[in-house]
Amino acid sequence: MIKIVTDSTSALPKDYVEEHGIYVVPLKVAFGDEVYRDGVDIFPDMFFKKIKETGIFPKTSQPSVEEFYQTYSDIFNKYPDVEGVISIHISSGLSGTIGSANSARELLPEYKEKIYIIDSKITEFALGLIIIQMVRAIEKGMSLKELLDFTNKMLNNTEVLFTVDTLEYLYRGGRIGAAQAWMGSILQIKPILELKNGIIEPVERVRTKQKVKDRILEIMKERVGDVPVITALAYSDNYEEVKEISEEVKKKFNVLELFLASFSCTILSHIGPGSWGIICLKGE
Repeated sequence: MIKIVTDSTSALPKDYVEEHGIYVVPLKVAFGDEVYRDGVDIFPDMFFKKIKETGIFPKTSQPSVEEFYQTYSDIFNKYPDVEGVISIHISSGLSGTIGSANSARELLPEYKEKIYIIDSKITEFALGLIIIQMVRAIEKGMSLKELLDFTNKMLNNTEVLFTVDTLEYLYRGGRIGAAQAWMGSILQIKPILELKNGIIEPVERVRTKQKVKDRILEIMKERVGDVPVITALAYSDNYEEVKEISEEVKKKFNVLELFLASFSCTILSHIGPGSWGIICLKGE
């Protein structure tokens, strides 16, 4: 038996997590003194309502070492014959979550060799998409070693592009400087961003939402070509808009499977409303 541990930024639906026995350790989202567990106490619809009600820009924090310690302990107590626990998480370049997981592993010397911690170098449903493929592989009988190799291969074959409607959230989250945020607002610049080597990097800057959409799809097409892809589109408060984009994706790409998923509250805290992204997991 192989068990999977992840964090709330994977944006996996609750029913899917429960059905497949995945353990999810939540990050925290704070509105002033009010602290919520992402995906447990607060969800995207509540998140946007909370911002409107309070006018507070939320802050986020990683899970504690104790939370990971308890999660790992629960698994080994419930499944004493488990072959391995794969704990796969948000990029260490975006969060200290991996650090908490590693510290908890060190506190369990008797199980340490069975806990495999992976820095995914990605986040959100890009991470969720990888986990879905891992679950399918486990159900087909893939061995632990094969699964670890398969997972690393998938991570190396994943492309992520996204955009934000306002630079204010990136500025408040410390991702860009005040001058960049101010100039972006004045010029109505819409950035195209990517996750590269575990951190957010700029790709291009354009002036309209239509051009952003066109360029994101063009750039992704340049990167994946006609290779079969499992793809996902992530949305914020713009489900209908992103659903329309998904129809365009089906026509432009060699899509094996397509998902629509909401960003987690943790990531929404840093990118804000109007954001969306595309993830492509390249096949053979």
